[in-house]
Amino acid sequence: MPFQTRQLSTLPTRTPDVEIIFHGQLFLRSEDGRICEVGVNPIATDHELLIEVRTKTPGGRPDQINMRHVGPLDFRSPEGMSIELVPPADTLAAWKCVTTDAIDRHTGDGSTNDDFRWMLNLEGNLFHNKDLHPVVFGTQNTIKLHQGEYFFRTGVRAPDRLRYERRGGGLGNEDFKRIGAIARASLFLVQNQSLVIRWTEGTEPRTLTLTKSSDNTTYEVYIENTPKFVVVPNPSDLSAFEELVHFYKVIPTAEVSPAAKFTLKPVDVPAGQTGSPTIPCQVMTLDGPGGD
Repeated sequence: MPFQTRQLSTLPTRTPDVEIIFHGQLFLRSEDGRICEVGVNPIATDHELLIEVRTKTPGGRPDQINMRHVGPLDFRSPEGMSIELVPPADTLAAWKCVTTDAIDRHTGDGSTNDDFRWMLNLEGNLFHNKDLHPVVFGTQNTIKLHQGEYFFRTGVRAPDRLRYERRGGGLGNEDFKRIGAIARASLFLVQNQSLVIRWTEGTEPRTLTLTKSSDNTTYEVYIENTPKFVVVPNPSDLSAFEELVHFYKVIPTAEVSPAAKFTLKPVDVPAGQTGSPTIPCQVMTLDGPGGD
């Protein structure tokens, strides 16, 4: 089953204890509705994995960096990194948090910005409408989020200035605006509960424990698989920002033939508005066929 669905209006109103931010060449999927697997694309040209954990303390003090990992996740099985709650949450779920409002991707109008449906589903009606099996899952290129109640939302939508063209794939042309680019998952801990991260640095097993705070301290976990250098957009050619070409590198050709592949790239940056704004590096979901 895909992610479980939950209304945004039912989320806790307090500040999350942990925010996990996903940016770049990453697949998000939940096969059982209880865990989330993050598939890291290891062969996206010029992209590099960065995972960083920060403690955010009250009063505007600088963040404390607890951990920073750069490069592939190696030498750990069955996944490259494990993120889990200890003790486990009472409810184990990977929620996609939505509203009842309509989503209009052609105009960018509709629901609130953090509705998870703004994130594009490569298995849904807008693309292949079938289950896909990227070869990154079941390898060290997977990050597993489990033993918790994870509330997934859209973190950042593409700027209004960008129109995204979906071309090819046998479905005709579609244009999108304000689509979701960066995702986030929130966790609300209880007393004496911790988020435990396990990975391998070099050949050494590592563990980082983030414990529920009594002084309003919170944590941020950044999982990014983005270009290693800044690309200044050329308003006449934004082909360098076409992301699906990299995602298809890890999807078997038997599932998606060359003729069935789509392209998705931004176009129509208004004059005078290039250079300073960042064009977000896309995150894709694998949330099952039959829906957007």
